[in-house]
Amino acid sequence: MTAPDVPMSFRTRLPGTLPDRLSIRARGLADAALRTVRGRPTRERAAANRPLRVLIPRGLARLATQSGIGEAIRHQEHAVRALGHQVVTSPWGPFDVVHLNTPFPDTPLLARWARLRRRPVLVWAHSTEEDFRDSFTGANRIAPLFRRWIAWIYRMGDAVVTPTDYARSLIVRPQYGLRRNIHVLSNGVDTTVFRPDPAARGPLREDLGLAPEAPVVMSVGIQMVRKGILDWVEVARRMPEVTFVWYGHTDPRMITRDVEAAISSAPENCRFPGYVAPAVLRRAYTGADAFCFLSKEETEGIVLLEALACGTPAVVRDIPIYRDWLPDGVVTRMVRGTGDAFVADVVTRLRDLLDGRLADLTPQGRAAAEAVDLRRVAERLGEIYRTEGIRTIGR
Repeated sequence: MTAPDVPMSFRTRLPGTLPDRLSIRARGLADAALRTVRGRPTRERAAANRPLRVLIPRGLARLATQSGIGEAIRHQEHAVRALGHQVVTSPWGPFDVVHLNTPFPDTPLLARWARLRRRPVLVWAHSTEEDFRDSFTGANRIAPLFRRWIAWIYRMGDAVVTPTDYARSLIVRPQYGLRRNIHVLSNGVDTTVFRPDPAARGPLREDLGLAPEAPVVMSVGIQMVRKGILDWVEVARRMPEVTFVWYGHTDPRMITRDVEAAISSAPENCRFPGYVAPAVLRRAYTGADAFCFLSKEETEGIVLLEALACGTPAVVRDIPIYRDWLPDGVVTRMVRGTGDAFVADVVTRLRDLLDGRLADLTPQGRAAAEAVDLRRVAERLGEIYRTEGIRTIGR
């Protein structure tokens, strides 16, 4: 029996032959290449439109929660979110850029990890050799070693960010060996949270168990020599009619003997409530009659910005960072000198302030704080991202 005739247009070869297999494979490769070419711009556009994933790792930074660096980290997170970006805290997940803030041992490891993943590293220079001195037991002896340590960490950054021009002037010195861009970005202050509140005066005095019109002078910070606590206690001793309150906690193992002695022998008008909730601290700023900040060295001083934002008159030590930025008689009241003469001058300045013999500078203080409000900090952070070419990564 013969097979019927089949029109040529319907004849096909079985797909098992070598020419067919090669043809099918070639068409498959061509289709895959076309899909890749068409898909790549789509993925790149999607990545470009996605918010940055900004890694601000927890790690050992948890140890700095109650310090100025801890507050600066919280402000960074606020600024990142204000820009519409995402804060991530685990280095094991995806991220586009990392912010490193602390001089702790895990910071170099995090920088290395980011480099292995080809992610840009921004290192915040909060600390200097100068502000490490007079801090904890043995700090002055190891201060040069500390400077070499932080300089090594700063050099790991693709760029360095420091809070003030004064801080920048310290870390540009040859001892730090920095060859990266150094950006100035204030740690900032949230002026919507820290703002004047005349109604806080009474509640603060109720918290402290004082009469409604009792004068109150406050300060905030870790209890260390650099923060001026020794002079602060002596000022309180000479003003028994005024209640002095120092907010802030320090690990007792880190307190130097002279600070421990000053606190234990402080007069009855000195109070040390320790670390308090943010709402309590805001009430203290807005209810106190003066903020007495006698720090010997600062790279910025967030607590001073908070006090100025709250409209609290500020008496500060005359140190380089504040001379041009928050000058005497314009924004703050500054006191110069050292030793007994310095303490006596602080007492005179505080009494003049409390008795109304000095002009009101609180509007200028509020304006200075508004100049570094977190909204402006966020805008400047966005500029730094653009300058450094920081962008979203596709994966």
